[in-house]
Amino acid sequence: MMNAAGILISGFFDLLLVPFRTLPHFWGLLFISLLSGLGMITVFRFASNQNKISMLRRRMGGEILGILLHLSNPGTVVKFAVKLIWSNTVYLMYILIPLILLAIPFMLVWGQLDARYGAAEMDKDDPVTVTVFFEDGLPARDNLEIGVSGLELMPPVLFIDTLDEVSFRILPDGNSLRNLQIEGVSVKVARTGDWNGCRILRGFDSGSSFSRLFSPWIVRVDGGPGSGWYSLPDIRYAVFGGHWSWIAVFLLFSSISAIAGAKIFKVKI
Repeated sequence: MMNAAGILISGFFDLLLVPFRTLPHFWGLLFISLLSGLGMITVFRFASNQNKISMLRRRMGGEILGILLHLSNPGTVVKFAVKLIWSNTVYLMYILIPLILLAIPFMLVWGQLDARYGAAEMDKDDPVTVTVFFEDGLPARDNLEIGVSGLELMPPVLFIDTLDEVSFRILPDGNSLRNLQIEGVSVKVARTGDWNGCRILRGFDSGSSFSRLFSPWIVRVDGGPGSGWYSLPDIRYAVFGGHWSWIAVFLLFSSISAIAGAKIFKVKI
């Protein structure tokens, strides 16, 4: 069920990003960020008690004003401060439920964006390190089977006995599909397609499908080693003269979108 849900979610994001496939990565990231901000503020509006939140905000404003007007009377200041603390506690309880409801879709969006905009694709001049973890212990050095397709395997292959890990480097070879074969298991490497906004695979895993639902940069494997990951470089985006990570771009523009949506739709936060 989780695997089917992951496929549906990834397909939904592929569909959303169709208009941006021929554009630089930034535009797709910007679109999803703005859309996410509006979506989150809309969910918050309908999941929260707007009347109670509005009332509590007015009450807290009055209590703050009461403190400022009675600074010469410590007893009155303490009374207003206690009321303010209680009002603030109740306010936090009212916004907690919509925030919990937002947590899962936020994590799903986060995972999809990280998979699509967090890492650069392979460069023919920059070797990628592959680290493979074997759940059942390392195979004998002479029996380890590693094959490549669309890739060049760069020796040596390093065995890390204390961690049950094997490490080696690869380079892209041409534009064909890129796969690793490890102990008879075929694993995709890097891009899942030839368009901007496609997922960039950064590892594989044979464990629970639940974790892959929120980490769509991990491809599922059956059998073979337990898990593995690739050292793909992070992408930096030129925004406002700086070099921003996808996380910074997402948080900035989703926050701007959420604030604008709150103003337009008069959502109390």
